Amino acid sequence: MNVRVSGRSTGVRSPAPMLAACGLVLLAGFALQVAAYHHGGHASISDIPRLVRHRDLTPGHWPYVDRVLEYPALAGLLLGTAVSIGSGPFGTLAVIAVLSSLATLGITWLLSRHFGPSAWRWAIGTPVLLYAFQNWDVFAVGALVLGLLAFERRRDRTAGMLFGLGAAVKLFPLVVVPPLAAHRWMHGDRRGARRLVVSALGAFVLVNAPFALLHPARWWWTYSFQSARQATWGSAWFYALRMAGLPVHGASGAQIANVVGAVALVGGLTWLVVRTVRVDLDPLATAGAAVAIGILANKVYSPTYDVWLVAFFVMLPLGRRLWLSFCAVDLAVFAVVYGYFDGPLHLDVVRTLLPVLVVLRTAVLLTIVLRAAAPTAPVRVEMPMLAGSR
Repeated sequence: MNVRVSGRSTGVRSPAPMLAACGLVLLAGFALQVAAYHHGGHASISDIPRLVRHRDLTPGHWPYVDRVLEYPALAGLLLGTAVSIGSGPFGTLAVIAVLSSLATLGITWLLSRHFGPSAWRWAIGTPVLLYAFQNWDVFAVGALVLGLLAFERRRDRTAGMLFGLGAAVKLFPLVVVPPLAAHRWMHGDRRGARRLVVSALGAFVLVNAPFALLHPARWWWTYSFQSARQATWGSAWFYALRMAGLPVHGASGAQIANVVGAVALVGGLTWLVVRTVRVDLDPLATAGAAVAIGILANKVYSPTYDVWLVAFFVMLPLGRRLWLSFCAVDLAVFAVVYGYFDGPLHLDVVRTLLPVLVVLRTAVLLTIVLRAAAPTAPVRVEMPMLAGSR
């Protein structure tokens, strides 16, 4: 069985400097959003102003009730609440920014308390700077982190509930449930495994059921919209399918991407479950590998997804060079993608640089999976700021 000694018992002497630094990162991130905000929200880095306009969201008109939205139900409730308070596109962005800042600072405090100075990797990570206000990812990350801490305390029902609530914001927290349930099962705690799965599915269903029952067409539109999407040019699958001579555009391209992505996800998680049982992986390592597999399998890759993994550079003994590589590729992808959408970059530059960055990012994600799923993970001690693996 792997041994992991955590710095969580001592944490940091005072989280104030880390919280202050994270606050400055968030201020810089919001300043970047304001600088890119033009034409009443038609042009913006964040998805939120465009969603308010394109989905015609105004106070009194809620997603899934009389409007459609391409995000899960709890994200729609967050957006509808922000629209009711902030009214227009910029006001809605400002409300989400305040709530996201509180969530991000809360995650910073939790990580600093339980994992010590390595929490700096979250507090000043480039994905936090660039994507904390992109939409609602940090809320799902917060639910995931809280769920993992509850799981380590053997509060399986609470952990599952948090994973389900996180998935009701963004689906990715659900990928940790199968390998974590396998971890409980292989340790002989079958009741804990069942509690985890049932509570995760129950919380997800509880949030979605009212909308699915009262407004089934608008609720299902979220999933039909995502199903109809093609493999995006930021995804490795886009280039893999094209190299294989398979269609990447149109309805047939979307269907093939759906099948390939589903097979990759099921295959990847099956491998991880078997690996968890055979090697007795640490639960946090299992979760980190699961999230990275979920990202790799997805036919869509938004740069925003990078924020899903930052907390695992705190919770796992991943080396400094890997963290720096992750942040460097994240920053480069942001510069290329948003430099094209909202800046001066020509499409030819994107076509030249983005495939290279996709290969580098895929290599970093595969490295995270392999190191997290290694049979003998490095012993974790309280780490100095940005320290590498022992």
